[in-house]
Amino acid sequence: MAIRRRTVSDPRPPAEYSPANAASDARRIAESRGLNLTPLDVVGLAGSIGIRVEYLPLANETSGFLHRNGSYWTIGVNSLHHPNRQRFTLAHELGHFFLHRDHGDFEDKALFRKSLQQDTREVEANDFASKLLMPENDFRALAIKHPSNPKLIASYFGVSETATKFRADTLGEERIFG
Repeated sequence: MAIRRRTVSDPRPPAEYSPANAASDARRIAESRGLNLTPLDVVGLAGSIGIRVEYLPLANETSGFLHRNGSYWTIGVNSLHHPNRQRFTLAHELGHFFLHRDHGDFEDKALFRKSLQQDTREVEANDFASKLLMPENDFRALAIKHPSNPKLIASYFGVSETATKFRADTLGEERIFG
């Protein structure tokens, strides 16, 4: 009987992840595949773990989805949304893949609505996305170097100012919003 040894280039089963370590593991996978880390090549990351990414015109309130068809996974991203929002949506759906894929498919409406923040899986996917796209050390360094400049920080990471505010709030770096 052969025993397969897991490497950082393989996502672990969701049960082996916590929201605290899944994003750093995903970044290690991206790094091991030679992907750009800043801003993170989220399309490349998804493809490198076998997830197909489709950009589709969806209803405005729908940001994206994660669907499984047999053994294949697809992430759909609303092509009508701003590219920075699309990046966060893709990272959010990757969060569902890393953390919740045993729970079935996901279709996500606007990612920061208060009503969605009551669903633990949505909170975890948003947290994963913000950690994946805006690593803590890099984010804090920029917040110190460029206080009160959320637009510059958002641009550096290729995310929206809303996503930057979400990350700042979770890290206690509200000062960048003056």
